[in-house]
Formats: sequence, structure tokens, C-alpha cells
Amino acid sequence: HLPCAKEGGFVTEYITPYSSYCPEHRPEQAIESTPEPGTECLICMEPVEERTTYGTMACPVCKRAWFHRDCIQGQAMRAGALFFQCPLCRDSQAFAVQMFILGIRIPFR
Repeated sequence: HLPCAKEGGFVTEYITPYSSYCPEHRPEQAIESTPEPGTECLICMEPVEERTTYGTMACPVCKRAWFHRDCIQGQAMRAGALFFQCPLCRDSQAFAVQMFILGIRIPFR
């Protein structure tokens, strides 16, 4: 169940070979920067956590765009593969690859 996986903090990759990872072994972002105090999600404008976690993610290219997993998932579902990009730097290539690896589903429309 995908809803159960989300509640449990599992990561399901939507690229071949469609792997699924438990919270202990799931892929994590290798972002060395931390958000400034008071940083908000670029999509919902709510505060983000002080580091990358399952629920808080950052753009791997500009490292300044922080957002919630649910917010970026919603953006991916609305934009589709052709228009999905970082909300701040507008990178689409490296950003989309990283989001696929971290379990963000990006539909091909």
C-alpha cells in the first residue's frame, strides 16, 4: 500500500527497478547546508525543519530551495514530467532525478 508506506516513512522509487526502502535503509539527500532560521517551504509558505528529513527536502542544485515532501509531491503531480522543476532555480534535469530517487512520483503526461 502506498498510503501505508508514506505513513511509515518508507521511500518507493518510481524508476526501474522500482525499489522500496524502509525508514532505516531509505535514500537520503546529501545536502550539507542547513536552512536559515525561519526558512519557509516555497510552496505552502509554512516553516520547514532545520535539516533534511523524510518530510523536509531541498533542491540538490541551488541548495537554497527548501520544501515539504507533500508539497513537492503535489507540485510534481500537477506539473508532470515535462514541466516539473525546482521552484526557485528552475532546474529540471538534476532536480527531477533527485526527486525520483527520493520517492517523489512524477507522472509522464
